[in-house]
Amino acid sequence: MKTVSMLLVVSLALLGLAGCGGNNNNSNAANGNTANTDATATNTKAKDPVTLSFVIPNTVDTAPFTQLFGEFEKQTGNKVELQALPGGEFDNMMKTRFSTGDFPDLFLMQPGTKQYVKLRADEMLREWSGDADVWARIIPSMKDAQTLDGKIYGVPYGATGMYGVFYNKDVFAKAGVEPPKNYADLIAIAKKIKATGVTPFYEGVKDGWPAQIFYLTGWVSNVDPAIGDEGVAKLQTNELKMNKIPALKDLFVKQKELIDLGLYQDNVLAGTFDEMQTMLGEGKAAMVFNLDGIIPQLEKKFGKEFVNDKLGFFPFPSDTDQGVALVTPPNQLMIPTQAKHADAAVELVKFMLTKEMTDMYYAAAPGIPIFEDAKVELVPVQQTVKDLIEAGKSKINIQNRLTPVFADFQKLLQIFFINGDVDKAYNDFAANYEKDGKSKLLEGFK
Repeated sequence: MKTVSMLLVVSLALLGLAGCGGNNNNSNAANGNTANTDATATNTKAKDPVTLSFVIPNTVDTAPFTQLFGEFEKQTGNKVELQALPGGEFDNMMKTRFSTGDFPDLFLMQPGTKQYVKLRADEMLREWSGDADVWARIIPSMKDAQTLDGKIYGVPYGATGMYGVFYNKDVFAKAGVEPPKNYADLIAIAKKIKATGVTPFYEGVKDGWPAQIFYLTGWVSNVDPAIGDEGVAKLQTNELKMNKIPALKDLFVKQKELIDLGLYQDNVLAGTFDEMQTMLGEGKAAMVFNLDGIIPQLEKKFGKEFVNDKLGFFPFPSDTDQGVALVTPPNQLMIPTQAKHADAAVELVKFMLTKEMTDMYYAAAPGIPIFEDAKVELVPVQQTVKDLIEAGKSKINIQNRLTPVFADFQKLLQIFFINGDVDKAYNDFAANYEKDGKSKLLEGFK
């Protein structure tokens, strides 16, 4: 199993080789210099200051970036103009800007190599593969997740995301239960909680996207061990079909079991992300399958004390053990090769990667760091996942490891909640995946 901790050893070795290969645009890397960690030592005032354009989805908090860019201006004289685009349309709007030649100097993109295909990276984006100073402090698994055919076109920046089961500790204590040791234990716990009058699970089926998390976090604990990294590689090239994986079908069977046992809230089709937070915070629901984006939402509604003292987390369990935590790389910084101020944008990225600036970023936006020596204060559920990462009990989201996407997945699941047809959902899932690969003209799908 490929884990963060295992890759740490591998990547440290690779870092020693990084300066020897790849498309190296950085003289420091070519000369074998080590990473800069002192922001004040790496930048001087520009003779002719410029204003860089930085495009970002409006779903991302700009506050930490604004602080960093203020420091960049103090030290270099160069300014950074933030341009926030609607998050739901961000990808399409960036593709449009590329097609019309309206290139920003720098932009923030979702993680994963699938973005390389979308943006024709080998033609349109700066390659970072050979910049040893860029990768020196980044946790190796994050570099691995950005690598396709030995090349990297985006620099991860921010915090490691986490998916799994969030639970209300007070509800668990009242029912006399602890986090499960395996999947059968999870069902037994849910039945005990239901007996106390509390809804065991809440699902946001109406909003669509929350329902996908059951499968994504279930994948790393159940499907990955069944097919291994070799199987994932075959999915990437369509040598393995999605509807030839019994462990994947079993996830549909498992969710139908939750439905049939009445372990979800009443009128589950009307479930929303907002009500999910309320039900969990008020102790009317015990558990939710969700991502770390729910943490700040719960803090807004129920305060920091709730998040620190009442909120728990455990991975989606497998049939045999507690399972592994799903983690995601943060968004990635990308620079178009035709950017007006590409050199200054590269300077900005390397400034943002200094220890002084990454510590400043995490002070403003705490999360599981992707830098090995980063200073950050985590809430308990984040610390739980960090401990799992360090124990080798984590795996990167399958959607960040595949180029084709799970197309129309939320719509498929909404239908599944209505008709409960496991075979149809399983086969439609496979067909949609293959259709997406064909539409992108990917090798093995054409």
